[in-house]
Parts: sequence; structure tokens; C-alpha cells
Amino acid sequence: MKKTALLVSLTALLGGLSYAQEARVIATVNGEKINASEITKKLWWQHSAQGLSDLIDEKLLLAEADRLKVSYDDKEAGQRFDNIAAGYKGRKEFEKNLKSVGWTEKDVKDLIKRQLRIKAAVMAAKNINFTDTDVTGFFEQNKARLGKAESARIRQIFVAGKTEADDAYLALAAGADFGKLSALKSTDENLKKSEGDLGYIARGLLLPEIEKEIYVLKPGEHTKPLATGNGFSLFKLEDLKPGEPAVFNEKLKADIRAALINQAVTQKLPELVAEFRAKAKIEIAK
Repeated sequence: MKKTALLVSLTALLGGLSYAQEARVIATVNGEKINASEITKKLWWQHSAQGLSDLIDEKLLLAEADRLKVSYDDKEAGQRFDNIAAGYKGRKEFEKNLKSVGWTEKDVKDLIKRQLRIKAAVMAAKNINFTDTDVTGFFEQNKARLGKAESARIRQIFVAGKTEADDAYLALAAGADFGKLSALKSTDENLKKSEGDLGYIARGLLLPEIEKEIYVLKPGEHTKPLATGNGFSLFKLEDLKPGEPAVFNEKLKADIRAALINQAVTQKLPELVAEFRAKAKIEIAK
């Protein structure tokens, strides 16, 4: 079973394959039937045997949710649905995509409810809980990367050979406009169209050897030709935005707690399923 198969969003599920609808029972789990149409409805992207395996796991986990009498947060369910829908250009496109794979909004909402019930069952069965002290400790250990990094607005000229790069460097020294020169000389079409403007890039995202050259510049200055990929580049620093430290507010606390819980659930899920499978009566139809 995929460790996160039961916790993925619909955007991943919509990439799956569709199988012929059949009413025949293909398996039973502790007496509860699974028919072939359930695999179709869930749109697993794996082959049907893997889809059946995941359905069996889901049945076992939902049975545990029933036994423990756990439920889900309506607000969280609504937020998850809204986040999925927001991934499309509009409501009509969302509904069109659902219809194309045989889903309805109710199917999506039901899937989310099952995911949240399974999450609650794993949390209860494995005593997953994070205190305020745990959350604060995580923040203190990861404060630097939780904040907003310093960023630089950069322009780039990219050419194939060292000679062309040197020529561009001399043209800039003679007063050529960097953006216009990029539009004229760059071999990359995107750089031509944007006059080399890469926008703001957070510190740490560029290759260290390039970043080192850029962050010693003052706004308005540019680098010498640098070997990059299969060619040579010159970079101009247009502007710098200072970083912002993370603010340990209620939203960040909630986000950290949710991330810690999700990580723990993902880790414990296979272990719990293995325990249930060892005790369950599972029959696969021939």
C-alpha cells in the first residue's frame, strides 16, 4: 500500500485510470463487501489490483474509526474541498473535470470525510498528539527556514558561447541597457520576451556559485560572464528585498501542529494497517 494513498487530494486522484463499472463482489473484508464499481469510483491511478488493496485498507481503517467513534471537523472538511476547487480556473471547469471522470461534488466531499475519519482513527489508535511545548520546540529549531528569506530581483542574459558572453559584457560596459541587450542577444526565448527579468528569487533557490556572485552586487550592478548549464550568463541585480523573521502567531502554531500531525499519521498508517490485516478475514473473489 502506498503510505499516503489514503490521504492524497482529489487533484492526484483525478489523474487515475477508469475501469468498467461492475456490480460483482470482488472481495469481502470482515464480511463487508467490495464491488468492482468502488475501484472505478475511487479512480485509483494504479492498476486494479493495487486499487483493490487500497480499498481493503480503507475498509479496515474506517471500521476502526467506527469502533473508536471518531469523527471529523466540518470546518476542516470544507476548507479541504475549497482548496481542491480553487485549483481550477473556475467552478465550471471544476465541475467539468469532475463530470469527465464520473465524479460529483458529493463524491469529493465524501472522499474528504473518509480521509479525515481515517486520520482521526490513526491519531486515536496510535495516541498521536502534539502539545504546545512540542509546537514551540519545533518553531525554535526551525525558526530560520520558517521566516521569509531575503530575495533579489534579477535579470539574466544567456548565450551559448564565451565569446558572445564577453561581447555582451563589453556592450554593458559601454552603456548598453541590460534588458534590451538580453532581448537582443539571449538564446532563451523566455528571456528575450521578458528582457531577462526573472522577478524576485528567494535566497537559497539559486545555485550557490551563482548566488555568491549576485549577492555581492549593489542594485544596478551586474556580474561578469559566468558558466551556467550549457552556456554562459550575466546577471544584473535590480533590487533587494530584506527577509522577514517568522512570527509565532496562532496561525503559524496551527500550521505547525497540523504538519506534525500529518507527518506522524503518514508514518503510523502502514503500521496500523498491517496490524488490522493480520487479524482480518479478507477474501478475494477468483
